[in-house]
Amino acid sequence: MNFTSANAFIDLPCDENEQMADSFPLNIISGGSHLFGYLLKPDSRYKRPAPAVIMFHGFPGYTTNNDLEYALMRMGAVVIHVNHRGAWGSGGNYLFSNLTEDAAAIAKWVHNPAVAEKYEIDAERIFLAGHSMGGMTVLNASKDLPFIRGVIAMAPYDLHAAFTNNLTKELFEMIEGEGQCLNMTSVSAVYENAEENHQKLSVAATESHLKNFNVLLVAAQKDTVAPPALMVDPLYNALVQQNARVKKVALNANHCFGGQRTELAQILGKWLEENIKN
Repeated sequence: MNFTSANAFIDLPCDENEQMADSFPLNIISGGSHLFGYLLKPDSRYKRPAPAVIMFHGFPGYTTNNDLEYALMRMGAVVIHVNHRGAWGSGGNYLFSNLTEDAAAIAKWVHNPAVAEKYEIDAERIFLAGHSMGGMTVLNASKDLPFIRGVIAMAPYDLHAAFTNNLTKELFEMIEGEGQCLNMTSVSAVYENAEENHQKLSVAATESHLKNFNVLLVAAQKDTVAPPALMVDPLYNALVQQNARVKKVALNANHCFGGQRTELAQILGKWLEENIKN
């Protein structure tokens, strides 16, 4: 059985242990720190090696993507979720400048032939996906990962747009309030790190390398955290002008896609199904 988006919410009946979907703990090194997470492996009746989706959380990660991850596993993908430095038990301190380095380390680990063989991953069909700050992360990290098959950014947050559109007060309050669960030297240190690196991490500027990738942008029309007009549309318009392989979907949702998560899973699955085949 091939990757099947229609199976997003269908559990295959299974009597044999060796056929069952499974999960495995992960411990990957980035910047000298241990990053902890898990790998979801689909039912063995799906074709092997399987495509892989690496999912990245936002800031700090309260809006989990576990529902999307299990939906993608039920479709037939290996799914990898690893927490960034300083987040949810991973070692080190949280800094925005660490995000793309962490993402690259994780993606290169997945692409390693020994790892791909162990978990039966198709190294030619690895996709990056991220929500909010995770969307910014995957859009930037793909620059140094030529083996990636495609990139999915859901309600991507753009630090550069925040600094150029007078949203820095909201950013500081987000770090100060939501970031209390993170390992940080201080709120000021994380904010100053954003101030020093926002131009380098600009979402709109990623069009220069994303024109070579398959790209899915999912916008939330009622998003007040990452307003699509400021943080999605500039990149999408630039990619369209370059005749890039980009698709944009806008959902009637807020930043967490709270009422449209089922539809979101189906959108991701159908796009992946199309790009896995091509």
